[in-house]
Amino acid sequence: MNLNKYLVFSAIIICIISCQTKTNYIKRVVQEWQGKEIIIPENVKYKILGQDTVCDDMWNKSFKVLTYIDSVECISCRLNLSQWKQFIDTCIAYQPSISFIFIVCSSDYEFFERALISSEFNYPIIYDKKNDFDKLNHFPPIPYRTFLLDADNRVKFIGSPINNPKIWTLYKKIFTLIN
Repeated sequence: MNLNKYLVFSAIIICIISCQTKTNYIKRVVQEWQGKEIIIPENVKYKILGQDTVCDDMWNKSFKVLTYIDSVECISCRLNLSQWKQFIDTCIAYQPSISFIFIVCSSDYEFFERALISSEFNYPIIYDKKNDFDKLNHFPPIPYRTFLLDADNRVKFIGSPINNPKIWTLYKKIFTLIN
């Protein structure tokens, strides 16, 4: 009986410690990235539905939502293209001076392009074939790779609104306050 109590007590202590460790890690990532400037490599290439395009004005907006996806992740799982389309439309209604920057570093762009075409995701994507963005910026681990940037490309907020209604609500509040 005492052994069972000891095991339960130990399990509770481990859960508490692991939750505190995760919370501390999140705080550390946020503190490290808050205000950090995202560096843009030279010769960035943009594509819409797999076709080359020019979108250099994206970096000149007052606000940018930047999402970095690399081949370590399941690109189609991570992107949730239909949810991003909905989020983009909603955000533009709140804050028209915003751009959405998707940076993809992948070993299989053909698979990625098929996903874009099948979901009719007609927003610009940066193909980062040499992983230049991560080399310059040293992005944090998944899931801390979506950033709200200001006009100077400094991080104002970290977190993906996709699959997280609380973060989606925070983005809407931020855009409402800015207007």
